[in-house]
Amino acid sequence: MNPRRAIALFGAVLGLFSASAIAAPVRVASYGLCADQMVLMLAPRAQIAAVSPQATGPLSHYAARARGIPATRGSAEEILASGARLLVTSDMMDKRTMAALDRFGIAVLPLPFANDWAEIAAMTRDVAKALGRPERGEAVLTDMRATLAAARPSEPRAHWPTIIYYRPDGGGAGEGTFVDAALQAAGYRNLQAEWGPPGWGGVPLERVIGAPPSAFAVSYFDGAAPSSTVLRRNPLLWGKAQHRPILSVPGKYWNCGSPLLAEAVKWLAAQRAPLRARMTGGA
Repeated sequence: MNPRRAIALFGAVLGLFSASAIAAPVRVASYGLCADQMVLMLAPRAQIAAVSPQATGPLSHYAARARGIPATRGSAEEILASGARLLVTSDMMDKRTMAALDRFGIAVLPLPFANDWAEIAAMTRDVAKALGRPERGEAVLTDMRATLAAARPSEPRAHWPTIIYYRPDGGGAGEGTFVDAALQAAGYRNLQAEWGPPGWGGVPLERVIGAPPSAFAVSYFDGAAPSSTVLRRNPLLWGKAQHRPILSVPGKYWNCGSPLLAEAVKWLAAQRAPLRARMTGGA
């Protein structure tokens, strides 16, 4: 779904939830990994009617919490049978399903793409409000801010390790992405954010070869691939990468922009001290 359209739909659905509407929490179903994470994070188990099959998979931070909750494939029949009155979704749904849910009075809340901390906070508050759990949303954000504060580097930015992130398909993460927000919050200079391009394109290989970073960051979203797979595809890139730390960030922390991104920051920050020591030692 186009990000602008997702945000517009998100705002339109939220308009359905007035102050009186959120007084009584609604039964909710989720569809899509990011939607599962938000619902499992913000709603008590008794309020959750159904999740997607991804909720109990290796990339779900809340896999244990999701076990035993009915899982659907996102069909209108399954969602109707679950008893949910609200569907939070982060995956594409076909028009016939959306029309059927609307016909039976089930609100559909598509999650927008949150790529910075302000957008994550706004989305969290809005989803919590739709669930009738605004106080839970504020508690989650308080924890997120505390985690970010604890990870904040004390040294000047000029002394931060440099880093380049590679996605499994060879793309990267530049300015305007939640991965860049996490890298910078953890005290790393993301070279793609400095060199370009913005967004999810990759850094030109000649820039990486000419000025390799202090470390590389990768993530895999199938739970199986070894950390160096994408870097080994190009001999020139691997010639630089094999002599530098490769940080394989757990995919369950940043498969989308959500408060869980703070866990990626915490993980990355814990790797910063060894990198700084390596840099200082002239390795």
